[in-house]
Amino acid sequence: MKNLMFISILITINISVFAQLKFADKETLASFLKTKTYIVLEDAMYSDFNNAIKGAAEKHWKITEYEIIDLESFEKLSKNPKLSFLIVSIGEATGIPGSFSLLNLIMGDASGDINKMKEIIIAPLSYYSEESDEEPYAYKLGGLLEAFQAYVRCNPGDDWKLWVNENKKELKNKELWVVSNDLSADAGDLKKIGSVYPYPIKIVSQETIRDAIDKKISNVAFVHKVGVKVKDYCMKMIISCSDGKLLYINYHKISDANNAGLLIKDFEALTK
Repeated sequence: MKNLMFISILITINISVFAQLKFADKETLASFLKTKTYIVLEDAMYSDFNNAIKGAAEKHWKITEYEIIDLESFEKLSKNPKLSFLIVSIGEATGIPGSFSLLNLIMGDASGDINKMKEIIIAPLSYYSEESDEEPYAYKLGGLLEAFQAYVRCNPGDDWKLWVNENKKELKNKELWVVSNDLSADAGDLKKIGSVYPYPIKIVSQETIRDAIDKKISNVAFVHKVGVKVKDYCMKMIISCSDGKLLYINYHKISDANNAGLLIKDFEALTK
């Protein structure tokens, strides 16, 4: 069982899962760029994050100097506001059942309280479960690190939705690579997808996507999907392999009619 730090993420669900996400201001981002980033290993006997992060960071974390530490070291260093941290925590969203494993990029705080540490950016890795395996994400962890850095470099602030919508136009020059469970049942047929989505799409393996991320293949994008069970919310992101740009972000409530994964209406939205 994982022994992760708990952080509560307050999200208002009635308008949009993403409507109340908090992003760093310019001053915080400027401070972050001067820090050394400490990547914190999970306090767990087995961890996909721990197994993948060293190789992913070596290949993909370029924006600050970094060091990999354990949770005990984090508890000592976290009171220094001149340091930054990349850490996995368990979080909740208001109105959404269940908990998430979250990847947090945060600044230290004199209190040492993780809930008071300034957030640079947070992204869900998977739904959290003590009873069953979490959704696999290790193969795309390098791409998520690239996405965090792309956000910091572009610094869209409160205009992040406009930024993503502008980035979406780049999909016309990219091939979308997905694993089979990135697609919902209603979008599982590539011919059906092709009837509404005119750009290339290919079903590939996790290893192929990891390789594309590591090689920064310029004309390829991949999907980061979170959520598998009915009544969960399925969160969907599309990220460029070459530079980490976020090209699409959306969500839906999983039901018998709308399974987990990209829906046909997502592919329709990608062309607008």
